[in-house]
Amino acid sequence: MVLHFSQPERPETHVVRFSSVLALILVGSLIAVVTRAQRAEQVLPVKNRDLQTELVRMRAEDQRYRNQMQVEIMKMSSLGTTQQSEQLIAIVKKQDEIDKRNMARLEEIIGQHGWPGRSLVGEEAANAGFLVLQHADLTVQKKYFPLVKEGASKGEVSPADAAMLEDRILTGEGKKQIYGSAVQLGPQTGGKLALHPIEDEEHVDERRAAVGLMPLVEYLREFGLEYKRPTKR
Repeated sequence: MVLHFSQPERPETHVVRFSSVLALILVGSLIAVVTRAQRAEQVLPVKNRDLQTELVRMRAEDQRYRNQMQVEIMKMSSLGTTQQSEQLIAIVKKQDEIDKRNMARLEEIIGQHGWPGRSLVGEEAANAGFLVLQHADLTVQKKYFPLVKEGASKGEVSPADAAMLEDRILTGEGKKQIYGSAVQLGPQTGGKLALHPIEDEEHVDERRAAVGLMPLVEYLREFGLEYKRPTKR
């Protein structure tokens, strides 16, 4: 099971949908583990207020059951088990229905406006698009990742959001992550949370800093995990 934690500035946690693989994402002061300055609302004129309002509403729906999901998952970790409770299964099912509905609407929005970036809908609503895509199926994430990456290069998407989505795709493909946003829980970890393998781990904090993510040791501490940086060769 691979769990993705996104972590920003206030300690609110948000979880992602499940499939055969457990996927958790924390977003809030834990949303992308983004620095306060980067996650601050941009004082920019918004071109489409109606779309902004809709996306902010979708963001709220995206987070409806995620706090409850996160509590249940952390219980699993504390008990050292991968057995999902009936309560967790039920709330995941409810959130999954919302996620599918949100993604269908996001695809319509992309078809009409392109990726809904900061200049079109503002910072909070732009983050909503990322969250909805982050909680979609792997094939859909891969389809729209180029738009997110391009948006990040133009200042329309948070670089941290693009980085976390890249980790999400890589771990979904069974590969090593790049930025350290994914934690795994399963038989291989004794039912306890553990950091998913990272490519070139010695330099992960440099990469995190470049996109506005907090140091990995601070990020993992939020979840009760101790992290020792590998010795640079």
